[in-house]
Amino acid sequence: MPEADLARAHLAARTDEHLERVAPGPARDEFLPFLLLADDSEQQVRSYYQHGDLFVLRGGDGTARGTTLALRRADGSTELKSVAVLPELQGQGVGQRMLALVLAELRAAGVRRVTVGTASCSIGELAFYQKAGFRFWKVERDFFTPKRGYSERLAEHGIPLRDMVWLDQRL
Repeated sequence: MPEADLARAHLAARTDEHLERVAPGPARDEFLPFLLLADDSEQQVRSYYQHGDLFVLRGGDGTARGTTLALRRADGSTELKSVAVLPELQGQGVGQRMLALVLAELRAAGVRRVTVGTASCSIGELAFYQKAGFRFWKVERDFFTPKRGYSERLAEHGIPLRDMVWLDQRL
């Protein structure tokens, strides 16, 4: 097992957290607030949240701590469409543990390449994905437009929300 996979497995094994899948349907509505943490466009979230595999990270007490929505693509890859952790738990390793568990599930299901997109101004998210082994792949200019449901006034760290940065990882 590669060193990065061993580190992720160790990180995931340190807690009583577990991953569950939520099938498409009304049960996913409960997780819309998580999905909206990861995507500022409700229009976009509602267009995709009933597709793919929705993984929920639950603590030992059964409460949802985070979610990841993974969508299979025609080219055989899987896109992580949404990765979100409760705001009060961010920065505590919960997201890295959840991501490690999700990547292990995808690998076990035969997925060989995972992609994820985030805003070019999302400095924390870019660091998060790189720490998890993702590498820069491409930039999609002018992705975040009003046509897609994003306000022209959105910015992070004083940087306007405009371009999508895509990262990928081989499993």
